[in-house]
Amino acid sequence: MHLFVRVDGLAVYIGPVRHSRSTWTNGELNSCHLRIEPPLSRELLDTVRPPTAVPLSPGLDWLGSVRTDPGRALESFVTGWFPAQPETRPTDIAIPGSVPYALADFYRLAEKRPAILGGQNFIQPLTRLSTDIRGERLVVATENQGCWDWSIPWQLDAASTDPDVWLTEDDAPAREEEPLSRFLLQFSLYEASMTAPYQAFLRNLPEQLLSELEACLHRVPLRPFLAPIGPTNFLVAPGLVAHISPELNSSNESDVWIGALHRSALRPLSRLQLPWRRFDG
Repeated sequence: MHLFVRVDGLAVYIGPVRHSRSTWTNGELNSCHLRIEPPLSRELLDTVRPPTAVPLSPGLDWLGSVRTDPGRALESFVTGWFPAQPETRPTDIAIPGSVPYALADFYRLAEKRPAILGGQNFIQPLTRLSTDIRGERLVVATENQGCWDWSIPWQLDAASTDPDVWLTEDDAPAREEEPLSRFLLQFSLYEASMTAPYQAFLRNLPEQLLSELEACLHRVPLRPFLAPIGPTNFLVAPGLVAHISPELNSSNESDVWIGALHRSALRPLSRLQLPWRRFDG
């Protein structure tokens, strides 16, 4: 198959494409995904999909509060990244004293922004909070396939505490490196990168190329997320969140996943000439 795109009344030739997948209902075609190989040059891409004006993106002022006031940093990031739902109503459910202050504040943010409860992994809704089978820990979040969960020590009066978070996989708990207040920020950054409308990712990126990418972004001053199973760090720019984790079979290569609110936030990274597996910019 050969692809053309109509631009200003003219048919611009893109090149050969191959069928990737289709969806059908009762014998009728709903959608057809075509793969362009090799990728288009930047010049041709800008012709058939012209760059758009850069929208106002969330700022990075919250970075300065990450270590000193993580609750403030979380609220600033969340309200800038996740849009408020127009018809949400405050919950009438009282938050029990066994819920630490950071998680209670997170639930209050979720009343207007339920998306922060997760789309890849999930924070347990307040109505479904429960202890583990031993009654020792309060399970606060779960991995999307049920491979592990995150929990905190359960105690009746925990409202004023900022407890450690434990990741439990195969019934073997291991401590995350940040307490609950900063863990919730890490969780939100991870969800932002994974569920953003525009994506870019790299596999097996050598250390010397990773430094080029890091030079274009700001490192979030947090110890690694998912520390017990795959230590993950975060880099940000306005309207963009990247998470970086070590390649499992290599000591000097990393996997990079980037989410952006608008494709223009990814565009500055195109000049790096990195071996992108996907790049929506």
